[in-house]
Amino acid sequence: MIKLEGKLAKYKELISYFLIACSGVVIQLIVSSLTQNFFGFSFELSIAVGYIIAFIVGFFLTKFFAFNQRHSKNSFREGIKFLIVSFFSGLITVKGAFYCKVLLDEWGVFGKEQLIFGKSIDIVGLFSHFFGMGMSFVVNFISHKHFTFKTTGIYQNFRLLFQKG
Repeated sequence: MIKLEGKLAKYKELISYFLIACSGVVIQLIVSSLTQNFFGFSFELSIAVGYIIAFIVGFFLTKFFAFNQRHSKNSFREGIKFLIVSFFSGLITVKGAFYCKVLLDEWGVFGKEQLIFGKSIDIVGLFSHFFGMGMSFVVNFISHKHFTFKTTGIYQNFRLLFQKG
C-alpha cells in the first residue's frame, strides 16, 4: 500500500488536473448543448462559449488544487499566463473539434444522429468535441505546469521592455 501511495503522490498534479479538466468537460458540454439547442449557436461558436466559461472556473480550480498555488502572490501574473495558454488551447479545442467533425462527416464513420433515451444525439459532434478537448488537455497540462504556475522571468522582461519605452 505504501508503494502505491508513493506512486500516486508522484502523479498527484496530473490526477488533480485531470479531475479539474473533467469538470471543464462537463461545463463545456452543458454550455455547448444549451447554446446550440436553445440559442441556435453554430457548432464552433457553442464550443468556444463553453470553453470560455470553463476557462474561468478552471483557472481557480487549477491554481488552488492542481498546482497548489493558493498562497501565491502572483495571481495577476498567473492569470495572464493562464489566459495566454488557454487562448491557444481554446483554438486547439475549437479547431480540433471542427476539423475532426468535418473529416468524420466526410468519411461517414458514424450515423448523423443516434437516439439515446429518446433524445437525438449528434455522435460525430460529440466525439469531435471530445477529440478537441483531449488535444487541448495535453497542451494545457504541460503548459500550465512548466509556464503558467512557474516563475519564468517573462513577466519581468516585459515590464523592463515597457519601462524603457
